[in-house]
Amino acid sequence: MTYTIFDLLRASDRTASFIDDRVQRAIGRLVDSGLVRQAPINAVVAAACLGDPSSAVRRLAEAGVLPGELPDEQRRDLAARFSLAPDQLDSKAIAANAGAVAVFLGLPEVRSDSTAQAPAGATPAYGLFPHQRRAVVRTRELLRLGRTRLLLHMPTGSGKTRTTMSMVCDYLRENEGRVVLWFASTRELLDQAAREFHKAWSLLGDRPVPIVSAWGGQDADFTNITDGLIVASLQTVHARRSDPGFIPGLGRRVGLIVFDEAHQAVARTYRHVVEQLSAAGQPVTPIIGLSATPGRTFLGGRSDENLAEFFEHTKVELDTAAEGADNPVAYLIRQGYLAEPEFRLLGDLPEDDDSDGSDDEPDDIGLNQDDYMQEVLGATLQLVGESHRRIIVFAASVELAHALAAALRSVGVLADAVDGTTVPEFRDTAIRMYKSPAPIPRVLVNYGVLTTGFDAPQTSAVVIARPTRSLVLYSQMVGRGIRGPKAGGNRKAVVVTVVDPAVPAFGSIAAAFTHWEDLW
Repeated sequence: MTYTIFDLLRASDRTASFIDDRVQRAIGRLVDSGLVRQAPINAVVAAACLGDPSSAVRRLAEAGVLPGELPDEQRRDLAARFSLAPDQLDSKAIAANAGAVAVFLGLPEVRSDSTAQAPAGATPAYGLFPHQRRAVVRTRELLRLGRTRLLLHMPTGSGKTRTTMSMVCDYLRENEGRVVLWFASTRELLDQAAREFHKAWSLLGDRPVPIVSAWGGQDADFTNITDGLIVASLQTVHARRSDPGFIPGLGRRVGLIVFDEAHQAVARTYRHVVEQLSAAGQPVTPIIGLSATPGRTFLGGRSDENLAEFFEHTKVELDTAAEGADNPVAYLIRQGYLAEPEFRLLGDLPEDDDSDGSDDEPDDIGLNQDDYMQEVLGATLQLVGESHRRIIVFAASVELAHALAAALRSVGVLADAVDGTTVPEFRDTAIRMYKSPAPIPRVLVNYGVLTTGFDAPQTSAVVIARPTRSLVLYSQMVGRGIRGPKAGGNRKAVVVTVVDPAVPAFGSIAAAFTHWEDLW
């Protein structure tokens, strides 16, 4: 039988609702003029496919045009695609595989209705939580109003680094040819900053920029950098303060200074250098400080007042009033950004009453080492027995850290010890193994290196076996284990501590967060 295109388009009653009158009249005129009488089946399907190719194929199958009008070679090839014999390729098989048949005939690939719909939303690759976005808005607002120094006050685990890196990326996009200088005091914090910026700029940036790292004796060249990020230790920049023109030259190229662990900004050793860098900018370069603990001592004192004065008594903290929470920490726990901590007192270990918290703790904790080992090992093994898979132990000395790790390994618990003298390769390996997703329990014992810049959200238990009266240091140690489920952590966390949790602010992260509020 010979079909015209017009005949084939009218082969099904449903065709009329598919092709409007103008199309039918145009095809009719082509037929009447004799320009079109008999068409290859591909052209027929193409003409029928003014809307959905799959629907056109199904209609032609119902009319018997497919596979009836297919040449033998095409029929064999199409049957082979569906693992059928040529005589098994009937109209029912065509209708059941309409989309694939349409593609075989050279028509557009059939997509489901849900796929074809316009997107209903978009998820950012480097998004911020609502409380973080509000902190960014407030910080930028204060800088626009002319503030040159401010402190961003966010609890440990609430995303200070991520929040600030979002602002750093904003600044660099808007100020091409200017440099952001990120200060911190430890290798861990600086390495974390460099890696986080690389991640953030890869998603938010608009051009290639350098990342210059300078810490631990690295000989970095700041001379020609006019764009991107410098992550530098305070010691490195301070050591070059006497180089002719170094501080003024760097200061003129820096457009924003970020000071991580900002309570160190007022140390006499570094304050003058930071102020010189800021003053060299035209206009004065703003400084954003970051801290979970905007103070230096537990009982307060001149150093705390100096910190507030340095940042012009301007503090941006998380605004959770819209959610009905007066204390941001309580809100973050309730919403799952932070874990809910359970504090337990570790044995009967005494506190070091001679320390004001401004210096490192002494190795001698005033307790027989055998008793100390028994207490800490017992507490750690109990946590392992409670199914905690990642546990951090803060030991009272380098020697005790390694002794504890060895004792844990001797009873079958995977444990490593790191300290400030550990070679970087071993420390990096120990940390990488600790962060691995393997379900077997692991313990990381340390002295003096994991209080800041260490992010392992899966940590669900912390053993603070290091006496301290420093609320800053104590809060940093607690913070290693309180990432909530929305930050990749846990709903609950356990903090076993040598410091009596009954001491104000040492048994509540919400109280610690507001401890220095009167200063600001």
